[in-house]
Amino acid sequence: MIKFFRKIRQNLLEEGKTLKYFKYAVGEIVLVVIGILIALQVNNWNENRKVDGEIVKILTEIRSNLISDSLNIEKTYSKKLEDINIQYTVINKLEAGDIPYDSINYHLGRVMLARRIVLVDNGYQLIKKLGIELLQDQDLRNKLTSYYTTTITEINDDTNDDDFEFRTVLLPYARNHFRDYTWGTEAIPADYEQLKSDLYFLTSLKINIGNEEGTLLDLREGNRAIQELLPILDKTLSSYQKGN
Repeated sequence: MIKFFRKIRQNLLEEGKTLKYFKYAVGEIVLVVIGILIALQVNNWNENRKVDGEIVKILTEIRSNLISDSLNIEKTYSKKLEDINIQYTVINKLEAGDIPYDSINYHLGRVMLARRIVLVDNGYQLIKKLGIELLQDQDLRNKLTSYYTTTITEINDDTNDDDFEFRTVLLPYARNHFRDYTWGTEAIPADYEQLKSDLYFLTSLKINIGNEEGTLLDLREGNRAIQELLPILDKTLSSYQKGN
């Protein structure tokens, strides 16, 4: 093709058609520029397709993470709510001086524990590495950032506080005042009568309830944030899968 164009230019010069030569030369330059622009456009299009493909994979991962988080939050919320209700039962029985020996061991096993939760942010870390600003939906970017930098942090902080209270207050108390303890199943006091009048234990349970009720609020907020995120995420994911 290059030889063909060169031959045309040579013929024009030999025939003395200088003006036509220059017009042809300009036209040839324009064609070359157009070809380069088309090649760049095709290259950009291919690169954008690769990026969009990565975004689809990452958003799919984020969706899976959010569903996993939602299930873990619901399970932890349900268990924690049961634990709190049992703590109220124990507190009421201790304050009334009425310990039901047939069930108190189980109840005590349920009040002296901490519920941990694992929330996953693999997909979010990937989109941050790729560039979260590549997501066209501003609302999605804002809600993802809020969930992963604020909501999850608050849940983890509160559950860590609950765990700290368990390890530093309730567990040491169990070692010193109980003759047997099985996490979440049973706790047998060394002296049932002494337990009735132990204000330290009673106050510790009340403080623990306050901490765990705060955690319940964060768990509820976390699930609410996920339920708001999923429809927006699904819409964006569908848009990328269809090629925007």
